[in-house]
Amino acid sequence: MAIRFERYKNFVTPQECAKLNAWVDEGVANKWLDAGTDNGKFNYSGRVTSRMYPNRYKYPEFVRTISSCVREFCGVSNYGLIKWHGRDGVVVSCTFPGGYVFEHKDPKSVHGLATLRCNIMTRAADIGGILRLEGKFIPLEVGELHCYLVSEHAHCVSEVAGNTSRVMWMFGAHVPREDWDSGLIKCGN
Repeated sequence: MAIRFERYKNFVTPQECAKLNAWVDEGVANKWLDAGTDNGKFNYSGRVTSRMYPNRYKYPEFVRTISSCVREFCGVSNYGLIKWHGRDGVVVSCTFPGGYVFEHKDPKSVHGLATLRCNIMTRAADIGGILRLEGKFIPLEVGELHCYLVSEHAHCVSEVAGNTSRVMWMFGAHVPREDWDSGLIKCGN
């Protein structure tokens, strides 16, 4: 079966991206985002994340509002939040020059449901930082929403180069794979 990969340009405005990036920059400075993992190794400093540190921060209301908008737009408001990491079903990562994301599949829910990520890149790297999904590179645009089952398909991000970090906000839900693959879950309605 083909991979269902949905994308919607300009889902958030440049002003919203700037506001989200300002929170990330403050979060990096205050260690709300901290070392991530690299293929099972902890304390990877090429990419920091909010994933494992939910007790260090609270997302401001505008983040929760965007999350609600994403979930409603993607037709998953009635599905469970991704609660096994992050806070409020939201994770953000910042990949620095020289950093990357190793190839992996995210875990499913404890009940075996697939993990649907609905992501928005709010800052692009100068060079690199390109999503690779099942071996195919997919260039993304700042402010674009893209969605796919991260628990079902191997994905990674190429090394970031230049002087600008890459910021990715991750929203979504735990869903039955067949609901996503069949189109029962509809985006944009």
